[in-house]
This record gives sequence, C-alpha cells and structure tokens, in this order.
Amino acid sequence: MKKSVLLIISGPAGSGKNTVAERLISEFPGVKRVVTSTSRPPRGRELDGIDYNFLSTEEFARNIELGNFYEYAKVHDRYYGTPKKSITDAFAKGGDLVLIIDVQGAKTWKKIAEENPELSENLITVFIAPPSIEELRSRLRGRGTESEDEIERRMKTAENELQQADSFDFLINSKSRDEDYAALRKIYLDAKNS
Repeated sequence: MKKSVLLIISGPAGSGKNTVAERLISEFPGVKRVVTSTSRPPRGRELDGIDYNFLSTEEFARNIELGNFYEYAKVHDRYYGTPKKSITDAFAKGGDLVLIIDVQGAKTWKKIAEENPELSENLITVFIAPPSIEELRSRLRGRGTESEDEIERRMKTAENELQQADSFDFLINSKSRDEDYAALRKIYLDAKNS
C-alpha cells in the first residue's frame, strides 16, 4: 500500500496556491483538501465546512483550550488553525491531503512532524513564489475582495514570507498556471511513489 501524503502548500496571498491545489484535487480523487478553521467571516461564495470551518473568535478560543488544533496562528487579526480530526480521519482511510496554510503554519507543521515519525514520512512542504512583487499586488487588486489597506498589509506579509521560502522542501517560482500546476503535480506524484 502506498503511503498517505500530506502536501502543505504556502505562499503569499495571490500567489496561486489555491488554484493549483484545487486542480490537483480535481485530477486525483484520492486527494482531499484539509478543511481548516478560521475566525474570519466567509468571502464571496465560501461555505462553512467546505472552504473553512468558520468559527467565532470565542469558539476558536474554546477549541484552542481543548487542544483540538495541531496548529493555529493569528494572521491579519484573524485566527486560522488545523483541526487534528481533519488529518487523523483521512490518514486512517489511506487518503492524501492538501493543506493550504501560511508560512507560520508550515513551520509549525515541520515541528509537529519531527515529534511524530509517521507524519514526518508523509509531510511535503511547497512554497509558491509570485513572479514579482508587482504581479502579486496586481493579482490582489484583481480579486476585488480586499481594501487597499488590506492589500498593503498582505504585501508586507508577503515580503516576510518570501524571505522564508528556502525553509520549504520545494519552491515553485510561479510562471503560468499550467507550469505551476505541472510542478506541483510532479512533486505530489514523486512523493506518492517514493
């Protein structure tokens, strides 16, 4: 039996990480997205339990106290975290998972994996870097979902995240959606077949 893979994908907001992850999930039925939790409100057509588990700040805090998260962080004044049950249930069924998280979360996952040999054999981290800072700013504006102040906050975060890209197992320097996906697909298949 082939091992389960936990593919962690990080990159600045607007880097294309969600786009390539969704494409991988579409192509490979055994790959599922880890549904993480957040205290931020839904955007656009996002659905609770599918895109995120949307929790109030109070509910999120209660889950932290109960030890229900592998990791959590406060990013842009909102909480984000990965429920333990999301990972353990999938691995018990032999499934593969994609987890789209920020750089802080990815660092935490590496530490979690060091303490759990079974997880360390399954964990692959990938950072997707935008073609340029200017392109990243253009992508964020093009989404039309954030204010200029929010875009500026995200740009400052992106500059910090880009400095940490070399701490990941793999780096994809974004070119086109197809090239980015081809690179991610190869990383996944190599990990699955190793």
